[in-house]
Amino acid sequence: MKRSPALINLSREHHTALVLALRIARAVDPETMAELLVSVPAIFRDEVDAHFQREEDELLPKMAAAGATAMVERTLAEHREMRNLVARMNAGDVRAMKPFGAMLKAHVQFEERELFVTAETILPATCLERHD
Repeated sequence: MKRSPALINLSREHHTALVLALRIARAVDPETMAELLVSVPAIFRDEVDAHFQREEDELLPKMAAAGATAMVERTLAEHREMRNLVARMNAGDVRAMKPFGAMLKAHVQFEERELFVTAETILPATCLERHD
């Protein structure tokens, strides 16, 4: 799918999230789960949460202003829930891992199939551009 140049970096970052979700889905043995319990929160902090923050700072306010409030609220709620699951993993709760992985995959699919498509439809290209 051809993505707006202004959203291409956010879209590319989804690859990291999908790889992480796949690693979690495939993990079954206790040793792998223990390794993931350490690595997933670090990957989330360094890559995924930074991605969430960019969306929350740059994209979502523009979408809310353009009237996509339900979609923005859903995105923010999912970000919060995934942050909560990662906090549980940080506290040693391995039971939070599988729900986190499933939610991460579903969230990326939602963003690619709905959120970004809507952003490209309702926001002018100049509005999507980053102004660093």
